[in-house]
Amino acid sequence: MTTKPYLVVEWNDSVTDAIGWMCVYNTVNGYADGGIRMHKNVSKEEVVRLATTMAWKHEACKHNSSGGCKAGIKYDYKAPDAEEVLERFILAMLPYIDAGISLAGDLGVPYSTTLKIYAKHGREIPLTRTMRKDNSIVENMRVYSEMMKMPYDEFILNNCVTGYGVAWAADEAWSFKHEEKGRVFVQGFGSVGASAALKLSDMGYTVVGVSDALGVIECADGLDIRHLIAYRNKFGEMDRDNLKEGWSTRPNTEWLDVDCDILIPAALEDVLKAENANDVKAKLIVEGANIATTKEADEIFYSKGIELVTDFVANLGAVRFYHSIIFGNLEQTPEAVLKDIEDVCRGNTRKLYEYCEENPMYQRDAAWKVFQPETFDPFDI
Repeated sequence: MTTKPYLVVEWNDSVTDAIGWMCVYNTVNGYADGGIRMHKNVSKEEVVRLATTMAWKHEACKHNSSGGCKAGIKYDYKAPDAEEVLERFILAMLPYIDAGISLAGDLGVPYSTTLKIYAKHGREIPLTRTMRKDNSIVENMRVYSEMMKMPYDEFILNNCVTGYGVAWAADEAWSFKHEEKGRVFVQGFGSVGASAALKLSDMGYTVVGVSDALGVIECADGLDIRHLIAYRNKFGEMDRDNLKEGWSTRPNTEWLDVDCDILIPAALEDVLKAENANDVKAKLIVEGANIATTKEADEIFYSKGIELVTDFVANLGAVRFYHSIIFGNLEQTPEAVLKDIEDVCRGNTRKLYEYCEENPMYQRDAAWKVFQPETFDPFDI
């Protein structure tokens, strides 16, 4: 079985200096899905790593209906012409998209924006030729598009499914060895970080700190997460003029200085690395962000006995949501979607921790073994 991606494509913008890549690690019945991310430091290597992670994530989702892919654009997602750059990238990828490579949203790219661009050019959610002929899939696709926008708690449904899954995975891992709820720090306060923080707070954990692009907000007695969400802008940045009494701030360079039991990196890749791994105070790391940890940091964490729930186990909520509605028989309600994600995230996490009890090893190494994909089908053309 191959261990290399099936396809890697490079794109150079004809208007700006933007450069982008799409990687398809594998397909199932000709189909693969993953997001497009945009930020100034995207690289080909990052996109390939993300696509590989997506392949393992689909295996962890247990749906057997998709392979893993990912795309990335090296450009500032806050630039005024960012959407125009994204549109030109999508147009360049249309031959693959029309064959069933489904590119959605990711860091810096809202899914609603990709859907708008698809609609502008006569497309809906990308499907293979065979899927487009299946009336039940076409109808479920319409239902899914509506369900994504449904309000739920402090969010819309699509913006909380991943973060809630991260929280359930964290609770399952922590409860495996601890009876008392722990103290949590969440790095990144976009949709994943904010929803994970809220769900953990609701479950009785003390969220002692969160960070965004502007810095850290902390309180040893616990933050009011609903208050922070209420004063958050579209980039996930919290309004420092509306902090409560007893809350303090510190610069982002000190995000690992906040004492916590559970650390949730929920923003960029490779934020935990050799240079800062020894500064981690937590007993458990749960990856809300994809590829949040380098190999060098992993080695340090394992040597120190710091435990882990890897990205493709913890943050599969949005992927499971998509496939359980479009290809599955799940009841089409927010409550059913979230219960399904909770069951999968908790079940996978417990499976890994029990595996590591019987076969002592680092949890990430176990996850790569347990959820290795086995299907590499050709395109459906």
